[in-house]
Amino acid sequence: MAEKTYEELRTDVIAKYRIVYKDSVAMDACKVPKDIRIRMLDDPEYIAETKAIKASLFIDQLDILDGVLGGSYSDPEKVGDRSATVLKALEMKQKLLLEDLNVTKDESNALNVTFVAMNREDFESLETVEIKAGGNSDELGADFGSTEDMDSFEARQKAKIKEKLKELDSKKEVD
Repeated sequence: MAEKTYEELRTDVIAKYRIVYKDSVAMDACKVPKDIRIRMLDDPEYIAETKAIKASLFIDQLDILDGVLGGSYSDPEKVGDRSATVLKALEMKQKLLLEDLNVTKDESNALNVTFVAMNREDFESLETVEIKAGGNSDELGADFGSTEDMDSFEARQKAKIKEKLKELDSKKEVD
């Protein structure tokens, strides 16, 4: 069996998404490799399609709940108090509206870290890369990955504060 193209795989995942409404489950069902998942979750066409599917589900369910509230699903032969059904439908509608289907808790909001081997020239040529030359400074984050105590931003700031406190104490003693 020939390997599917990215576009074919994306179409298959979108078709599964229409059933399960979850990125990770749809991708699992289509056996999508991790590197393709990351690409797909950033793909504007995939994002637009899955958002449209979620919106459609949301609208359909609200229409059904409005029908329940309007009495469309009641049995005319059964006469009785429908207040429990109406209240339950109202509760479900509010839950849908306020929690937005709870489908946003999905792999699409997860942080995905992937290591890609490339040479310096290829890395520097990427549009999303900004390279700044320099060493340890007083900028927050300038020493990411530093291991020695006095090399970290926090340690340098604490040392500076201690020096200033000593200066203030010595000035108070002189006065």
